[in-house]
Amino acid sequence: MTWIKVASKDDIQEGNGKELNINGQRIALFLSKNKYYAIEALCRHQDGSLAPGKVNGEIVECPLHFWHYNIRTGELLDYMEGIKLTTFPVQIRKNEIYLDI
Repeated sequence: MTWIKVASKDDIQEGNGKELNINGQRIALFLSKNKYYAIEALCRHQDGSLAPGKVNGEIVECPLHFWHYNIRTGELLDYMEGIKLTTFPVQIRKNEIYLDI
């Protein structure tokens, strides 16, 4: 495992996302119901960033065309079966957020 410090807990607010660029990889970090999630940032439809999307529990809605993804599992929930984004384990150490990349 390679844990990388990516943000401070203060960098992200409840119900919101933040896009990170880690070694050229775009990752969306979300805080929902006091739990942090990290997922590939780009929607499979037209590569729009999921980070500014609406978050409702474990679901994020792509702001471009309203596709829905589970931010815990990475699964696309509508339109096509079998589409899944990569998710990344998140670890909190004091006030810092680390991802296993």
